Amino acid sequence: MDKSGNAGAPAQELKEQIVYGRNAVVELLQTKPESVEKIYLQFNTSHPKLKEIIITARRLKIPCGKARMEKLTLISGTAKNQGVCALISTVTSYGLEEVLASPRNSSPLLVVLDGLEDPHNVGAIVRTAEAVAADAVILVDGKGTPINATVHKASAGALSHMRVCKVKSLVKSLDLLHDRGFLIVAADMDAEKNHTDIDWRGPIALVMGAEGAGLGSEARKRCDSVVRIPMAGCVESLNVSVATGVLLYEAMRQRLA
Repeated sequence: MDKSGNAGAPAQELKEQIVYGRNAVVELLQTKPESVEKIYLQFNTSHPKLKEIIITARRLKIPCGKARMEKLTLISGTAKNQGVCALISTVTSYGLEEVLASPRNSSPLLVVLDGLEDPHNVGAIVRTAEAVAADAVILVDGKGTPINATVHKASAGALSHMRVCKVKSLVKSLDLLHDRGFLIVAADMDAEKNHTDIDWRGPIALVMGAEGAGLGSEARKRCDSVVRIPMAGCVESLNVSVATGVLLYEAMRQRLA
């Protein structure tokens, strides 16, 4: 792959910060909602302040998770967390236009993740994306796992180099990429084309659906090609991070050839 010298993300160390307490989390949602990756709340809560946090988080499309007090104490480091913790990540997030303005490759290669829930999968994909010198990994804001310490560990340090881009709307982003000349490719085990049957050498946006749920119908309509990975054994499909790796290495093989 051709690389431009100015496209790499600055090296950065992921640092997680925890804000706990009802008033503190409410204040955080009012002043810096874009910094919140996920909120954990205690089970079976009826406190009006916690209900306010849930409503606000849903409106802002910030993921919420239920947790027992033991886990909240572990996350926050104190039993005086009042039943709520907000996880903040300081990983730098890039805009889509920013990524497109400074591509890493002469033919950009983007990996788009539609709400993957397992942080180990996301981290493994980031690692593979960096290994093939992809331009960026694109996430949908408010969907899927937050970029946390588990993602960083699973990426084996690749998160410090790979640009992570967050978009508000997957559909609008795919429309934009299509208008910019990208081939939008998705994977499906029932597709007619093998992954080796398409040309991966031009600008590519590889879209991978979430574990179990797969790719949403509106996003799938935006795809120019849907491909499958041939399976010779008894299993019907691959883990999403493994499948992404197979597809990305086919892209690199063609580009190096």
